[in-house]
Amino acid sequence: MRKTNQEIGDLAIVDEIIKKSHICRIAMMDGDQAYVLAFNYGYEENCLYIHSATKGKKLDLLRINPKVGFEIDDSVSLITHESACKWSTTFRSLVGSGELEVISDSSQKIKGLDIIMRHHGASGKLEYGDKHVDAMVILKLTIKELCGKQSGNWKMLYEKSECNFESDRLVFKEMSWDDLDQVHQLHSIPEVDEFNTLGLPASIDETKALIKPEIEGKTDFPRKQYNWTIVLKETDQFIGLAGMSLSNDKYRLGEIYYKFNPEFWGKGYATETARKLILMGFERFKLHKVEAGVAAPNHRSIRVLEKVGMTKEGLRRKILPIRGKWLNGFMYAIVDDDPRDY
Repeated sequence: MRKTNQEIGDLAIVDEIIKKSHICRIAMMDGDQAYVLAFNYGYEENCLYIHSATKGKKLDLLRINPKVGFEIDDSVSLITHESACKWSTTFRSLVGSGELEVISDSSQKIKGLDIIMRHHGASGKLEYGDKHVDAMVILKLTIKELCGKQSGNWKMLYEKSECNFESDRLVFKEMSWDDLDQVHQLHSIPEVDEFNTLGLPASIDETKALIKPEIEGKTDFPRKQYNWTIVLKETDQFIGLAGMSLSNDKYRLGEIYYKFNPEFWGKGYATETARKLILMGFERFKLHKVEAGVAAPNHRSIRVLEKVGMTKEGLRRKILPIRGKWLNGFMYAIVDDDPRDY
Protein backbone atom coordinates (compact mmCIF):
# COMPACT_ATOMS: atom_id res chain seq x y z
CA MET A 1 0.00 0.00 0.00
CA ARG A 2 1.47 3.34 -1.07
CA LYS A 3 0.00 5.42 1.78
CA THR A 4 0.98 3.31 4.76
CA ASN A 5 -0.62 5.81 7.16
CA GLN A 6 -4.00 4.76 5.77
CA GLU A 7 -3.42 1.04 6.23
CA ILE A 8 -5.59 -0.73 8.81
CA GLY A 9 -3.19 -2.89 10.79
CA ASP A 10 -5.56 -3.83 13.61
CA LEU A 11 -7.08 -7.23 12.81
CA ALA A 12 -9.96 -6.51 15.19
CA ILE A 13 -10.97 -3.54 13.01
CA VAL A 14 -10.67 -5.66 9.86
CA ASP A 15 -12.94 -8.24 11.48
CA GLU A 16 -15.37 -5.48 12.54
CA ILE A 17 -15.63 -4.16 8.96
CA ILE A 18 -16.39 -7.63 7.56
CA LYS A 19 -19.03 -8.27 10.22
CA LYS A 20 -20.65 -4.84 9.89
CA SER A 21 -20.84 -4.65 6.09
CA HIS A 22 -23.38 -6.52 4.00
CA ILE A 23 -22.17 -6.26 0.39
CA CYS A 24 -19.00 -7.60 -1.18
CA ARG A 25 -17.91 -7.19 -4.79
CA ILE A 26 -16.24 -10.23 -6.30
CA ALA A 27 -14.05 -10.20 -9.40
CA MET A 28 -13.77 -13.36 -11.51
CA MET A 29 -11.86 -13.87 -14.73
CA ASP A 30 -13.79 -14.08 -17.99
CA GLY A 31 -11.01 -14.92 -20.41
CA ASP A 32 -8.72 -11.90 -20.34
CA GLN A 33 -11.33 -9.60 -18.78
CA ALA A 34 -12.60 -9.09 -15.24
CA TYR A 35 -16.20 -10.00 -14.43
CA VAL A 36 -17.41 -8.25 -11.26
CA LEU A 37 -20.62 -8.87 -9.33
CA ALA A 38 -21.96 -7.55 -6.01
CA PHE A 39 -23.37 -9.98 -3.43
CA ASN A 40 -24.98 -10.08 -0.04
CA TYR A 41 -22.86 -12.30 2.17
CA GLY A 42 -22.37 -13.91 5.54
CA TYR A 43 -19.06 -14.28 7.34
CA GLU A 44 -17.65 -16.94 9.65
CA GLU A 45 -14.15 -18.26 10.39
CA ASN A 46 -12.30 -16.52 7.56
CA CYS A 47 -14.89 -17.46 4.94
CA LEU A 48 -17.55 -15.49 3.08
CA TYR A 49 -20.79 -17.29 2.20
CA ILE A 50 -22.99 -16.31 -0.76
CA HIS A 51 -26.19 -17.87 -2.09
CA SER A 52 -26.61 -18.37 -5.82
CA ALA A 53 -28.85 -20.00 -8.41
CA THR A 54 -27.66 -23.37 -9.64
CA LYS A 55 -26.88 -22.06 -13.12
CA GLY A 56 -25.37 -18.91 -14.52
CA LYS A 57 -22.30 -17.25 -15.98
CA LYS A 58 -20.51 -16.89 -12.64
CA LEU A 59 -20.70 -20.64 -11.97
CA ASP A 60 -19.38 -21.37 -15.46
CA LEU A 61 -16.44 -19.04 -14.85
CA LEU A 62 -15.70 -20.46 -11.39
CA ARG A 63 -15.52 -23.99 -12.74
CA ILE A 64 -12.72 -22.81 -15.03
CA ASN A 65 -10.92 -20.64 -12.43
CA PRO A 66 -12.06 -20.55 -8.76
CA LYS A 67 -9.52 -17.86 -7.80
CA VAL A 68 -11.16 -14.49 -7.20
CA GLY A 69 -10.56 -11.03 -5.79
CA PHE A 70 -13.05 -9.17 -3.63
CA GLU A 71 -13.73 -5.78 -2.08
CA ILE A 72 -15.82 -4.68 0.91
CA ASP A 73 -16.39 -1.06 1.95
CA ASP A 74 -17.85 0.48 5.07
CA SER A 75 -19.04 3.89 6.29
CA VAL A 76 -18.61 5.72 3.00
CA SER A 77 -19.68 9.36 3.39
CA LEU A 78 -19.18 12.44 1.24
CA ILE A 79 -17.79 15.59 2.86
CA THR A 80 -18.59 18.73 0.91
CA HIS A 81 -16.78 22.07 1.04
CA GLU A 82 -17.14 25.54 -0.45
CA SER A 83 -14.00 24.83 -2.47
CA ALA A 84 -14.37 22.08 -5.06
CA CYS A 85 -10.78 20.97 -4.44
CA LYS A 86 -11.53 20.29 -0.77
CA TRP A 87 -14.36 17.82 -1.25
CA SER A 88 -13.45 14.44 0.26
CA THR A 89 -14.85 11.17 1.54
CA THR A 90 -14.57 9.14 4.69
CA PHE A 91 -14.37 5.39 4.23
CA ARG A 92 -12.97 2.10 5.39
CA SER A 93 -12.46 -0.70 2.89
CA LEU A 94 -11.00 -4.18 2.54
CA VAL A 95 -9.43 -5.80 -0.52
CA GLY A 96 -8.61 -9.49 -0.62
CA SER A 97 -8.30 -12.63 -2.66
CA GLY A 98 -9.23 -16.25 -2.24
CA GLU A 99 -10.86 -19.27 -3.80
CA LEU A 100 -14.58 -19.91 -4.28
CA GLU A 101 -16.03 -23.35 -3.71
CA VAL A 102 -19.50 -24.33 -4.94
CA ILE A 103 -21.40 -26.20 -2.20
CA SER A 104 -24.26 -28.45 -3.29
CA ASP A 105 -24.75 -30.64 -0.18
CA SER A 106 -28.11 -29.81 1.43
CA SER A 107 -26.92 -29.75 5.05
CA GLN A 108 -23.94 -27.54 4.15
CA LYS A 109 -26.21 -25.25 2.14
CA ILE A 110 -28.46 -24.79 5.16
CA LYS A 111 -25.42 -24.03 7.32
CA GLY A 112 -24.35 -21.39 4.78
CA LEU A 113 -27.84 -19.89 4.66
CA ASP A 114 -27.87 -19.64 8.46
CA ILE A 115 -24.55 -17.77 8.39
CA ILE A 116 -25.86 -15.35 5.77
CA MET A 117 -29.17 -14.74 7.56
CA ARG A 118 -27.55 -14.16 10.97
CA HIS A 119 -25.00 -11.82 9.43
CA HIS A 120 -27.94 -9.67 8.33
CA GLY A 121 -29.58 -9.73 11.76
CA ALA A 122 -31.86 -12.78 11.75
CA SER A 123 -32.30 -14.51 15.10
CA GLY A 124 -34.05 -17.54 16.52
CA LYS A 125 -34.64 -20.80 14.69
CA LEU A 126 -34.44 -20.44 10.91
CA GLU A 127 -36.34 -22.72 8.56
CA TYR A 128 -36.08 -23.10 4.79
CA GLY A 129 -38.36 -24.89 2.37
CA ASP A 130 -36.85 -27.92 0.62
CA LYS A 131 -37.89 -26.47 -2.73
CA HIS A 132 -35.91 -23.29 -2.13
CA VAL A 133 -32.84 -25.13 -0.83
CA ASP A 134 -32.82 -27.45 -3.84
CA ALA A 135 -33.00 -24.45 -6.22
CA MET A 136 -29.78 -22.83 -5.00
CA VAL A 137 -26.14 -23.44 -4.13
CA ILE A 138 -23.81 -21.78 -1.64
CA LEU A 139 -20.56 -20.19 -2.75
CA LYS A 140 -17.93 -20.43 -0.01
CA LEU A 141 -15.05 -18.00 -0.43
CA THR A 142 -12.02 -18.98 1.66
CA ILE A 143 -9.96 -15.83 2.22
CA LYS A 144 -6.25 -16.20 1.39
CA GLU A 145 -5.09 -12.56 1.51
CA LEU A 146 -6.71 -9.48 3.03
CA CYS A 147 -5.71 -5.88 3.69
CA GLY A 148 -7.60 -2.84 4.92
CA LYS A 149 -7.49 0.88 4.21
CA GLN A 150 -9.20 3.92 5.70
CA SER A 151 -9.36 7.54 4.63
CA GLY A 152 -6.70 9.82 6.03
CA ASN A 153 -9.31 11.86 7.91
CA TRP A 154 -10.88 8.79 9.52
CA LYS A 155 -9.21 8.90 12.93
CA MET A 156 -9.77 12.62 13.37
CA LEU A 157 -13.46 12.44 12.45
CA TYR A 158 -14.13 9.25 14.36
CA GLU A 159 -12.52 10.53 17.55
CA LYS A 160 -14.41 13.80 17.17
CA SER A 161 -17.69 11.89 16.96
CA GLU A 162 -17.07 9.86 20.12
CA CYS A 163 -19.21 11.10 22.96
CA ASN A 164 -18.78 10.06 26.59
CA PHE A 165 -19.74 12.48 29.35
CA GLU A 166 -20.74 12.84 33.01
CA SER A 167 -23.36 14.54 35.16
CA ASP A 168 -23.24 15.12 38.91
CA ARG A 169 -23.84 11.48 39.84
CA LEU A 170 -23.75 9.59 36.55
CA VAL A 171 -21.34 8.55 33.81
CA PHE A 172 -22.60 8.10 30.25
CA LYS A 173 -20.53 5.73 28.09
CA GLU A 174 -21.24 4.94 24.45
CA MET A 175 -22.72 1.45 24.16
CA SER A 176 -20.42 -1.36 22.99
CA TRP A 177 -20.65 -5.12 22.57
CA ASP A 178 -19.21 -5.47 26.08
CA ASP A 179 -22.57 -4.16 27.34
CA LEU A 180 -24.71 -6.83 25.65
CA ASP A 181 -25.44 -8.89 28.78
CA GLN A 182 -26.39 -5.83 30.85
CA VAL A 183 -28.59 -4.41 28.09
CA HIS A 184 -30.33 -7.77 27.67
CA GLN A 185 -31.01 -8.03 31.40
CA LEU A 186 -32.49 -4.52 31.45
CA HIS A 187 -34.74 -5.19 28.44
CA SER A 188 -35.92 -8.43 30.09
CA ILE A 189 -37.43 -6.69 33.15
CA PRO A 190 -41.25 -6.54 32.81
CA GLU A 191 -41.54 -3.19 34.61
CA VAL A 192 -39.07 -1.62 32.15
CA ASP A 193 -41.10 -3.03 29.25
CA GLU A 194 -44.45 -1.68 30.52
CA PHE A 195 -44.54 1.18 28.00
CA ASN A 196 -41.94 -0.19 25.59
CA THR A 197 -42.99 -1.15 22.06
CA LEU A 198 -40.08 -3.61 21.73
CA GLY A 199 -41.55 -6.27 23.98
CA LEU A 200 -39.51 -8.63 26.15
CA PRO A 201 -36.67 -10.23 24.14
CA ALA A 202 -37.07 -13.95 23.53
CA SER A 203 -33.30 -14.47 23.70
CA ILE A 204 -30.02 -12.62 23.95
CA ASP A 205 -29.70 -13.06 20.17
CA GLU A 206 -32.78 -10.86 19.78
CA THR A 207 -31.18 -8.17 21.94
CA LYS A 208 -27.96 -8.51 19.96
CA ALA A 209 -29.83 -7.93 16.69
CA LEU A 210 -31.60 -4.94 18.26
CA ILE A 211 -28.45 -3.11 19.34
CA LYS A 212 -26.33 -4.11 16.34
CA PRO A 213 -27.29 -1.08 14.17
CA GLU A 214 -26.85 1.20 17.19
CA ILE A 215 -23.30 0.00 17.84
CA GLU A 216 -22.32 -0.19 14.19
CA GLY A 217 -23.76 3.28 13.59
CA LYS A 218 -20.93 4.77 15.65
CA THR A 219 -18.83 4.89 12.49
CA ASP A 220 -21.43 6.72 10.40
CA PHE A 221 -20.65 10.27 9.27
CA PRO A 222 -22.55 12.24 10.22
CA ARG A 223 -23.77 10.30 13.24
CA LYS A 224 -27.50 9.67 13.26
CA GLN A 225 -27.79 8.01 16.64
CA TYR A 226 -26.04 8.02 20.01
CA ASN A 227 -26.69 5.38 22.66
CA TRP A 228 -25.22 5.36 26.15
CA THR A 229 -25.04 3.05 29.11
CA ILE A 230 -25.56 4.87 32.40
CA VAL A 231 -23.48 3.94 35.43
CA LEU A 232 -23.21 5.41 38.91
CA LYS A 233 -20.14 7.58 39.25
CA GLU A 234 -19.31 6.35 42.76
CA THR A 235 -19.67 2.59 42.19
CA ASP A 236 -19.52 2.14 38.38
CA GLN A 237 -22.78 0.15 38.67
CA PHE A 238 -24.90 -0.12 35.52
CA ILE A 239 -28.36 1.36 36.09
CA GLY A 240 -29.84 2.17 32.68
CA LEU A 241 -29.66 3.36 29.09
CA ALA A 242 -30.15 6.62 27.23
CA GLY A 243 -30.01 7.74 23.62
CA MET A 244 -30.48 10.54 21.15
CA SER A 245 -31.33 10.47 17.44
CA LEU A 246 -30.44 13.43 15.22
CA SER A 247 -32.22 14.71 12.11
CA ASN A 248 -28.95 16.00 10.56
CA ASP A 249 -30.83 18.52 8.45
CA LYS A 250 -31.89 22.15 8.50
CA TYR A 251 -34.53 21.47 11.18
CA ARG A 252 -31.82 20.57 13.74
CA LEU A 253 -34.02 18.17 15.68
CA GLY A 254 -33.04 15.61 18.26
CA GLU A 255 -35.14 13.00 20.06
CA ILE A 256 -34.10 11.52 23.40
CA TYR A 257 -34.97 8.39 25.36
CA TYR A 258 -33.94 6.86 28.67
CA LYS A 259 -34.77 3.75 30.69
CA PHE A 260 -33.64 2.57 34.11
CA ASN A 261 -33.60 -0.55 36.24
CA PRO A 262 -36.61 -0.21 38.59
CA GLU A 263 -34.23 -0.63 41.53
CA PHE A 264 -33.06 2.93 40.78
CA TRP A 265 -36.43 4.58 40.13
CA GLY A 266 -37.46 7.49 42.32
CA LYS A 267 -33.92 8.72 42.97
CA GLY A 268 -33.88 11.59 40.46
CA TYR A 269 -31.64 9.81 37.93
CA ALA A 270 -34.16 10.16 35.09
CA THR A 271 -34.44 13.92 35.66
CA GLU A 272 -30.65 14.25 35.85
CA THR A 273 -30.33 12.27 32.63
CA ALA A 274 -32.98 14.22 30.72
CA ARG A 275 -31.39 17.53 31.69
CA LYS A 276 -27.95 16.34 30.59
CA LEU A 277 -29.27 15.03 27.27
CA ILE A 278 -31.01 18.32 26.55
CA LEU A 279 -27.83 20.27 27.34
CA MET A 280 -25.83 17.94 25.08
CA GLY A 281 -28.36 18.49 22.32
CA PHE A 282 -28.12 22.28 22.49
CA GLU A 283 -24.43 22.70 23.34
CA ARG A 284 -22.63 19.86 21.56
CA PHE A 285 -24.98 19.02 18.67
CA LYS A 286 -26.23 22.61 18.15
CA LEU A 287 -29.85 21.51 17.97
CA HIS A 288 -32.75 23.88 17.66
CA LYS A 289 -35.21 21.54 19.33
CA VAL A 290 -35.08 18.45 21.54
CA GLU A 291 -38.10 16.13 21.54
CA ALA A 292 -39.27 13.11 23.51
CA GLY A 293 -42.17 10.75 22.89
CA VAL A 294 -43.98 9.17 25.83
CA ALA A 295 -46.93 6.81 26.27
CA ALA A 296 -49.94 8.70 27.64
CA PRO A 297 -50.28 6.41 30.71
CA ASN A 298 -46.56 6.74 31.58
CA HIS A 299 -47.06 9.33 34.30
CA ARG A 300 -43.54 8.92 35.74
CA SER A 301 -41.84 9.93 32.50
CA ILE A 302 -44.35 12.72 31.90
CA ARG A 303 -43.45 14.25 35.27
CA VAL A 304 -39.74 14.04 34.36
CA LEU A 305 -40.22 15.73 30.97
CA GLU A 306 -42.28 18.54 32.49
CA LYS A 307 -39.78 18.95 35.33
CA VAL A 308 -36.94 19.61 32.83
CA GLY A 309 -38.96 22.28 31.04
CA MET A 310 -40.39 20.35 28.12
CA THR A 311 -43.81 21.32 26.77
CA LYS A 312 -46.51 18.90 25.65
CA GLU A 313 -46.99 19.73 21.98
CA GLY A 314 -49.53 17.19 20.89
CA LEU A 315 -51.34 13.89 21.13
CA ARG A 316 -50.55 11.00 18.78
CA ARG A 317 -53.66 8.84 18.85
CA LYS A 318 -53.19 5.07 19.19
CA ILE A 319 -49.59 5.23 17.96
CA LEU A 320 -47.91 2.71 20.29
CA PRO A 321 -48.46 -1.07 19.80
CA ILE A 322 -47.93 -2.52 23.28
CA ARG A 323 -48.99 -6.07 24.20
CA GLY A 324 -51.81 -6.24 21.68
CA LYS A 325 -53.20 -2.78 22.40
CA TRP A 326 -52.77 0.59 20.71
CA LEU A 327 -51.87 3.28 23.24
CA ASN A 328 -51.96 7.03 22.80
CA GLY A 329 -48.68 8.91 22.95
CA PHE A 330 -47.72 12.48 23.79
CA MET A 331 -44.95 14.46 22.11
CA TYR A 332 -42.93 16.73 24.38
CA ALA A 333 -40.27 19.21 23.27
CA ILE A 334 -38.03 22.07 24.35
CA VAL A 335 -36.56 24.72 22.02
CA ASP A 336 -33.09 26.20 22.43
CA ASP A 337 -34.44 29.61 23.53
CA ASP A 338 -37.10 28.25 25.91
CA PRO A 339 -36.56 29.29 29.56
CA ARG A 340 -34.91 26.62 31.74
CA ASP A 341 -33.09 26.67 35.08
CA TYR A 342 -30.08 24.53 34.16
